[in-house]
Amino acid sequence: MKYVILILLILSGFMPYAQAVQLDAEIPTGQDTINPSFQFLRVVYIEYPNGGEIAKLLQGKTQAVSFSADSKTIGMDNMINQINQNLRSIPSDAFVTDAKINYQAILSGNENSAVIEYKIELNPTITNHVIQRQSEKSTVDANWRGIKLDQPIVIDTEYGSFDINNPKSALDVLLPDVMAKIKDKNIKILELPILDASGILNLPLYKWQSLFDNTAIIPGSVEYKFSGKYVITHYTMGECSVEVGACNDRKWSQDFETDKKYSIKIVESQDDASIAIEGYADSSTFGGIEVFETSLKNTVNDVPETGFPGGVMYGMAGMAVIGGIVMFVVSNRKLKQDKNQGQTGIDPAHLRSYETSDSAGGYKTNRGESYLVPSESKMPI
Repeated sequence: MKYVILILLILSGFMPYAQAVQLDAEIPTGQDTINPSFQFLRVVYIEYPNGGEIAKLLQGKTQAVSFSADSKTIGMDNMINQINQNLRSIPSDAFVTDAKINYQAILSGNENSAVIEYKIELNPTITNHVIQRQSEKSTVDANWRGIKLDQPIVIDTEYGSFDINNPKSALDVLLPDVMAKIKDKNIKILELPILDASGILNLPLYKWQSLFDNTAIIPGSVEYKFSGKYVITHYTMGECSVEVGACNDRKWSQDFETDKKYSIKIVESQDDASIAIEGYADSSTFGGIEVFETSLKNTVNDVPETGFPGGVMYGMAGMAVIGGIVMFVVSNRKLKQDKNQGQTGIDPAHLRSYETSDSAGGYKTNRGESYLVPSESKMPI
């Protein structure tokens, strides 16, 4: 068995399921829209350990590209349409009506390499995510979490037409001189799409971690500004295990040569996601779609608001009472025995006092010291 586990660990290093995206979402009850946040992260390294012309262009250089876009920005309609096409193909019943983008790429040129950090935050407005709603129960589509765009997303920015899904667009702005020198080198890894959350969808919901949080409904929570009508169910992914897979960064690399040999490396961290759902929730499937089955009340009988079975709570309380009574009885008996027997311990007649040291480093205290002498001596103290 241990060899099977070892093989699985080794293979997981060659087959990472994840890509680099952080999803944070809240699904409140009774609302027709949600606004999740997808953050796509990527780091590109241009390495020049042997120096050269490109090294001189990059060393000590610091620059950034940053902008925001919303539904009023030219080109955003195309992105929304592409997202909805992707959702239908997943499949998902959810539908995007609006979206916002925050884009940032930061260049830092060091002695032996330059680092370009990409961070793209996508905030779509999603509707039609509730498949069924019955009184206090709902069936909520969860497949929207796997949005993936593999086509150009060109929008109008202060830098001109900009493909936010292609890392090369930022490099053309940040490093025009460098890009001119490598334009014929066919470095395809610089054009790998960034907007890809399919790794979150590839991990089934039953492998996610879930936890009920009843803080909002506990009496007195208002004092600490934790107030609400219902419990919150938190679903999280990203834990590394044999079942889920090892936490490996996703990496690409490609070498090229101009006046010197250079290398380009790309790193993306493990996917991560957190979805907070109002009410008690469990994962399931509905018509081939992964869903959350939610309820505003716990369906388990005899479970108070604390979420702990009442029978267990009363049983524990009863055991505590019985334990207290037993301790009282034992303690009382011991006290009576001590009174009947009188003082117990070493007879003072067998102890002899002596002075503490007067030598260098020694000191005296007001407390006397003594040692035990043989019982036959019975020397007075």
